[in-house]
Amino acid sequence: SFISNLSALLPGTIYHVRAYATNVAGTAYGNDIPFTATPIAVPTLTTTVITSVTLTTAISGGTISADGGSAIIARGVCWAITANPIITNSKTSDATGIGSFISNLSALLPGTIYHVRAYATNLAGTAYGNDIPFTTNPIIVPTLTTVAVTSITYTTSVSGGNISSDGGGTISAKGVCWATSANPTIASSKTTDGTGIASFVSTLTALTPGTAYHVRAYATNSAGTAYGSDVTFTSNPIVVPSLTTTAVTLITTTSAASGGNVTNNGGGVISARGVCWATTTGPTRTDFRTTEGRGTGRFPIRLNGW
Repeated sequence: SFISNLSALLPGTIYHVRAYATNVAGTAYGNDIPFTATPIAVPTLTTTVITSVTLTTAISGGTISADGGSAIIARGVCWAITANPIITNSKTSDATGIGSFISNLSALLPGTIYHVRAYATNLAGTAYGNDIPFTTNPIIVPTLTTVAVTSITYTTSVSGGNISSDGGGTISAKGVCWATSANPTIASSKTTDGTGIASFVSTLTALTPGTAYHVRAYATNSAGTAYGSDVTFTSNPIVVPSLTTTAVTLITTTSAASGGNVTNNGGGVISARGVCWATTTGPTRTDFRTTEGRGTGRFPIRLNGW
């Protein structure tokens, strides 16, 4: 008896085989036995669980447990927004051979459901692993804080904001908004201070003197508008003016010269100025008086007719 190894067969091909033996009389053959060489099959593989999901990327891969009788010439993962994606959809190419591999999915859309399958190709064709669905992270509203209010005057002040996260979307508008009620929105008075994630400074204008305000920083991306904390402040109130009386000179029996110097308008417009006099201490406007225009600064006058 003897054992023979047949080689260089073509996969999936029907063959006939006979044993033979030769002596001086010639060659004899055994009976004819047909058989079919095992055909090449597509590979056997599984899809790796999705990890490291972000707004636009994720990580998967596959494990090829059998090459189907032919060398693996291509492998990777493919994905689509429909179930059971194939290699005509988006895909990676991750070398050749059997075993495990890692694939990086990119250029995904935020907040979108995808399906991913590992694939492997040999001479018999392409096989796929199991379908795994996953959802990319959605864009959310930004995260930010409101800067403390400074440089407060009668009608202006300065604030701003610090954006710590854009939420995965581009900041298309930012600034501060303010109102006399809590938690103002962009429907209230607001500034517009550019775009992007950088910190910003905002100047509030057209305030009413002596008024309590609420201010919040805001930032807008495709997910919506977010607000910082509500910060309160009060604009400077209007106070009475500051002024001095000019020394009395040129005194006669019926007249004299004096005047004044308005050094601070107190935050309001000087609508009247002059001097008042009486024969008692502390004269007021209800006594004798002059009216010498408006505004700050010096004004001379001459008093007559006492």
